[in-house]
Amino acid sequence: MQFSLVLKALGLNDDPQALMSNAEIMTFCILAARLHSGNHSLARWSCEKAGYFPKILSKSRLNRRSRQIPATAWMAVFRFCSLVFRQDTEYAVDSFPVPVCQKSRIDRRKLFRGDEYLGFAASKQCYFCGIRVHMIVTSTGAPVEVTFKPGSESDVSVLWELAYSLSLL
Repeated sequence: MQFSLVLKALGLNDDPQALMSNAEIMTFCILAARLHSGNHSLARWSCEKAGYFPKILSKSRLNRRSRQIPATAWMAVFRFCSLVFRQDTEYAVDSFPVPVCQKSRIDRRKLFRGDEYLGFAASKQCYFCGIRVHMIVTSTGAPVEVTFKPGSESDVSVLWELAYSLSLL
């Protein structure tokens, strides 16, 4: 995919001294998430053996560089991917919790201090403190729309806020 075109349109330029461009970093992160369940060590090893990237960074440097890319760039790339995968007619809408701490440690948490971050995971039958990721994916599992909301947000209320218009299909 041409992530570099999306990043250039956003005005996100690469440092001339960088060994890997921001588009390569984003491609690596998506490959790691899609093929290796987010395991950067295994993804780095397989990309190095396959020769996908001529100069691949170390695991810690890849992690730091991926976190330096602004959220708006990630959302633009996800929007670009949704346009590419738009020929699909079947979609799935789901959410899953990303807990920061368990219920027993809620009083001692440092992140997500507000009550809006306290939620209930019905599939696990447990309370959690953190955020909830809401996604629309194609029938093949390709992400179309992703949003992060506090843990107490319900699926139905977030569904109406998602920017992706399924009526255009």
